[in-house]
Formats: sequence, C-alpha cells, structure tokens
Amino acid sequence: MKVKRTQDVTKVITGHKTTDEWLAKQAIWHDSDMLRALALGVAIGLFVGFLWGFDVGSPDLSGIINTGIKG
Repeated sequence: MKVKRTQDVTKVITGHKTTDEWLAKQAIWHDSDMLRALALGVAIGLFVGFLWGFDVGSPDLSGIINTGIKG
C-alpha cells in the first residue's frame, strides 16, 4: 500500500509587492523537515540528559519514599 505524502506548503499572497517578494524568499519547512528536527532534538536531549544524569549520580529519595536502600 502506497501512502501519498502531504506537505503543508501554501503560497501567501498579501497584495503588497514588497511583502510578497520578502515572503517568496523565506525558507519552507515541510512536514518531513519538522519531524527530522524533532527527532534530532529528542536524540540530542536524551544523550545530554544521560550524560548529565550519570555524571551527578542517582538522586537520594530516602527522605521522600521508602526505597529500601540503607546508607
């Protein structure tokens, strides 16, 4: 089954010549570009989060909940 890809690309026409020329030069982000940027951000965030998490060690939750850990 082949799925047709849709992309949210619309040409904005304001009727103002200078604005229309400026908008024509702007970058267009397709849906696939947005998903790639999201995936890259999540990957970098997880990587940095794990680095910082292992660097500081695990939190001491003994005062909040009973973890069964002594010492």
